Amino acid sequence: MMEELEQLMEEAVSLAGIYSEEWTNRNPSDPGMTILENLSALHLLQREAAVQVTEAARVGLLKLAGFMQQEPDNARLMVELAQEGPFSFPQHQKFYVDNVCFETEAGVRNMQGRLLGVYVKGPDGFREIKELKDGVPLNARPFGSHPSAGDAVYFLFDDLPCGRKAGVRLYAEAMGSGTRNPFSEEEPVDFARMQWSCLTIRGHEDILCQDGTHGFLQSGEIVLWIDSDRLVKEQVGARKGYMLCCRIVEAAYDRAPEIAAVHGPLFSLIQRDTQSFSMNFGGSEDIRIWPAFPEETFLFVYVREQGREDYIRYAEHAGPGSEEVQGRYYEKRELEDGRMQICFLDGQRRYLPAEEENAVVVICCNREMMLHREMGVLGGWENQRLDLPPGGCTDAKVLRIGVRRPGDERSAGCTFFRPGTDKRDGVYYTYEEGSGQICIHDAGPYAGCHIFLSDYALSVWDAGNIRSGNVLASAGGNAGVRVRNPVRGREGRARESAKDIRKRFLQDMMNPVSAVTEKDYKELVMQTPGLCIHKVTAYYEEKRNQICVAVMPGTEGPFPRLPLLYRRQIERYLDKRKILTAKVSVKDPTYIRVDVYVTVSVRDREKWDIQKVRQEIEWELDDRRNTREIGQSISFDSLSGRIRACPGTGHILELKTIPAGVPGRFIRPGTDIPIPPDAACYPGDIVIREE
Repeated sequence: MMEELEQLMEEAVSLAGIYSEEWTNRNPSDPGMTILENLSALHLLQREAAVQVTEAARVGLLKLAGFMQQEPDNARLMVELAQEGPFSFPQHQKFYVDNVCFETEAGVRNMQGRLLGVYVKGPDGFREIKELKDGVPLNARPFGSHPSAGDAVYFLFDDLPCGRKAGVRLYAEAMGSGTRNPFSEEEPVDFARMQWSCLTIRGHEDILCQDGTHGFLQSGEIVLWIDSDRLVKEQVGARKGYMLCCRIVEAAYDRAPEIAAVHGPLFSLIQRDTQSFSMNFGGSEDIRIWPAFPEETFLFVYVREQGREDYIRYAEHAGPGSEEVQGRYYEKRELEDGRMQICFLDGQRRYLPAEEENAVVVICCNREMMLHREMGVLGGWENQRLDLPPGGCTDAKVLRIGVRRPGDERSAGCTFFRPGTDKRDGVYYTYEEGSGQICIHDAGPYAGCHIFLSDYALSVWDAGNIRSGNVLASAGGNAGVRVRNPVRGREGRARESAKDIRKRFLQDMMNPVSAVTEKDYKELVMQTPGLCIHKVTAYYEEKRNQICVAVMPGTEGPFPRLPLLYRRQIERYLDKRKILTAKVSVKDPTYIRVDVYVTVSVRDREKWDIQKVRQEIEWELDDRRNTREIGQSISFDSLSGRIRACPGTGHILELKTIPAGVPGRFIRPGTDIPIPPDAACYPGDIVIREE
């Protein structure tokens, strides 16, 4: 510390004469030296204190700046059957790839079918799009190069999931343009409106659709809600199946959509390993439960009786004469389809669930959870910490505890709480990621009560991010069924650290959120959601007192122009981010032709290739393809360097570059040629003379 202070004092004293020439007395007795010593010591203390800021304090400061810590998220997969169906899976059905567990979030009923082919219809009938067959790595434009209203594409399935209002999930892999920005819900843009339909016993009927591809412009999920019992199969060549039609109702495409593959029917899995879960039933509901665990399933039944607010645990009764049993009992029956049925036993109807919703809670857990289910007693003091079961990372999103009052377990009332639920007269607790414990902040009126786990699951977060093409096998419930994920799933993530939040904060500081400078306008237009933006330049036009933004869209065509949809979307996007008094004009670039006359001495006739020289000149001058910015000067060094780099080229004896519309006084041999700020060049006549 003293060495640092002495070094800092030496630097301060050496700079004193620069800031004040009158300061000549640098002896220790001088008051100025004492002030410097105090300021240097204060600086060192502040620097040391800044280093000792805790991670929690840094997270709090970033929170004040609007950067919340991102919670952990589970990885997700879209999978298809790898064998003949149909198959039904209960909620929490487990699928494994190596030692990573995925499971269903909801029950899946009668999953079956596969995509036989994708077709378009012409005067001669249906024609299959061969590029979309498995194993053919080509892309297809199902609506042609110029999509318009009325164009349609057809998907033929050998079978579909059964049921009324069944959700048929497809996934389309779209070959989006590399310059297209991601779509945003806050800044919607619609290039097309689709209508799906199918053949039913009543004729062709429209299908409700949820399209996550924005008209096949980006890869995503498509969900179709159908009544499969009303569908009729169609014969297409040698194949017969259910034909689903996707027809364009309105179209304003900037680029024709390209599809690499279509997969379906699919269902979703979440990366999670549930150890214990609860299910709620109505008081008069028929209770039937699928066993979801690969090993034995243990049940705990809690009932809310008429006139009570809490739950009472009912015990299982088995043996002859169970229908005459009186009291708080239930019977577990195994059905032929593998499900377990819960029946309440009380001939006098004194101890039965109330006739209301959620009157019955059934907790299902595996053998491991039976060893760790009971967690202890609520002490009543603040920040009491209780350990959770060992063996992995707890998924706090499904965590749920039960609180049982002291006394006989058969008659003690129970209540259930989730973390962070700040209820009056309840138990307020949170889950701590670092320690793997729950922290009881306020036990409320439940001090002295027993606490047990109701819902508990584990997750590996980002370790569940797997590639496409894996085969997963089911375990427990409907065991032995193989499924495959044809596309890469949605990534999972662990809880964000303070370092990651700070990194996000620094990245956000570099991205403009409001348009002030010309660079801000350029970057904001480049990131307009949903658009293909190739190049942008922004400049101030003094005569009109406005900001001009010249935009070259990434659309197809020899000279890309801004469609009306683009212009409106960019103007709306900028209006929310520009200064209120600023006038902004969005325009197309001005395309100017550039003629080139060059005389070259050929050094090696065998290697000399005049076409190669022409191609290099065309690339350098074609702003529609190269990386030069709109309005950037034509560089003499860059152009001449490309020519000299061609095989067999010797010296450049003459080089004239003449852009159309540029005054002659600006064109001087050997110098860069300025062009208008909104201009984009393209090659014109290229005359090459050899010597």
